[in-house]
Amino acid sequence: MSGDRDSARIASVGVDLGGTNIRSAVFDDGMQILGRSERQTRAQEDADDVIRRMATCVREALEQASVAAGEVAGVGVGAAGLTDWRTGVVVLASNLGWRNVPVRERLEQELDGLRVEVDKDTNVAALAEARLGAGREFEHFLYVTAGTGIGGGLILDGALYRGATGGAGDVGHIVVDPEGPRCGCGDYGCVEVFSSGAGMVDRARETLAKGGDDGESSALDPESLTTEDIFEAARRGDAVAIRIVERAGAALGLALADYVNINNPEAIVLGGGVTRAGETYLGPVERELKRRALAALGEIVELVPPGLGDDVGVTGAALLLRESASQEEGGA
Repeated sequence: MSGDRDSARIASVGVDLGGTNIRSAVFDDGMQILGRSERQTRAQEDADDVIRRMATCVREALEQASVAAGEVAGVGVGAAGLTDWRTGVVVLASNLGWRNVPVRERLEQELDGLRVEVDKDTNVAALAEARLGAGREFEHFLYVTAGTGIGGGLILDGALYRGATGGAGDVGHIVVDPEGPRCGCGDYGCVEVFSSGAGMVDRARETLAKGGDDGESSALDPESLTTEDIFEAARRGDAVAIRIVERAGAALGLALADYVNINNPEAIVLGGGVTRAGETYLGPVERELKRRALAALGEIVELVPPGLGDDVGVTGAALLLRESASQEEGGA
């Protein structure tokens, strides 16, 4: 089957491989979802077990869609972690505990030779926003997701830009304070340690353990603390929570300003769980971005919400497959 690229196979499957869940969806040629499936990743298990669950998830989605394997062009995968899109190998995925896992090769084996393409999850999300979401009107934009961690993908001249090895757009590891806390990547003061959901919780706990900044009292409970608790407390006027959120937004705004000064985008599509706090978080982001970016560049860049919801990952993965096939046909 891997050599058969018959154009009659109009359906495609997108898979979003995250640290917590695996999602799959079957799309028709108009990018409408025909069927879907979701399973727990169980990342603590062996990579081969996770890949087998991915294959099961694909088969379940196809069954729900009433689509036979012979009617499918292939499967696109967005994987959480640094991924070599040319070989389909997940080079490093800390939330999965993976190093150099040949996802494309193994998933093709599990799916009896069905074509598989693999890329970084934020790359496929950027692709989805570029083709079907908030990025459709822009030729140059940065896609950023701010959740438990912070990641990104680049669209330059209307095309996905991956860099030399697939790691372009990893804005979460721009250093904004060299003397800051240590990041999971091993460096110090990355924007992720301040501006991600996990980073805000860690910074709040540190502050509370010291008795607050300048002796400020707080109603935050460090034992059961969540980002939602921090945002809610900030809205109520809790001084510690306000300081944590403003620091988080300013750090991300600083990192985005650096990107604006380097690549001069028209827009930044900013989504992810922590952005649902709205102006509480986004206000400091935009203020610092506009303050730090070169005026001629910062004044033209738009900070916009994503146009796609929770299906952005599976949608982008399916588009990855389609665009890869089109590029091959165009070069043939």
